[in-house]
Amino acid sequence: MQILEARKIAVDICYLLQPHCSKINIAGSIRRKKPEVKDIEVVCAPKIVDTVDLFGSVLLSQRSTGFAQVANNLGKIIKGDACSGKYMQVELSNKMKLDLFITDEADFYRQLAIRTGSADYSHQAIAGAWRKLGWCGSDLGIRRVSDCIEIRQPDGKSKWKCINQNGELPPVWKSEEDFFYWLNVKYLPPEKRCI
Repeated sequence: MQILEARKIAVDICYLLQPHCSKINIAGSIRRKKPEVKDIEVVCAPKIVDTVDLFGSVLLSQRSTGFAQVANNLGKIIKGDACSGKYMQVELSNKMKLDLFITDEADFYRQLAIRTGSADYSHQAIAGAWRKLGWCGSDLGIRRVSDCIEIRQPDGKSKWKCINQNGELPPVWKSEEDFFYWLNVKYLPPEKRCI
């Protein structure tokens, strides 16, 4: 699909989800301004709603129900869960695939950077930089390597599992540029992120 048509679809999706998100942005090849686009990628941080008791104590914090309703009505759900998942893949009415990456406010700019890509750039420049700083991408987000264990997958790749949930957390980045500064990596506009 041509980028102009894909960008219009992505913007429409963002407008639908935005009232239910604290942050949302287009990522992937659209953000990198590639002329041809295979799929649409969006990163979002849904608003969190607290349920409180009569005394004002928080009983439960969860994503807004409006987010799940809108996300579930975007098209045919192929993978994922809007209520508690970190990822959804949706087949839109025009058969285009939407990859919806769901995160929280604290990790939004890291997710935006890695989901913008390119895949090689994200792996080598971004993940390589946080590894040099002693961090890894775990099941709970970015965590200190010392607080995680590496689990080898049958395909030879590895995943990191956090085993110390009380360990050091990364900073809350205020922008994508702030995230790159923390990594000690020169910020590049999305269209220049390739290796």
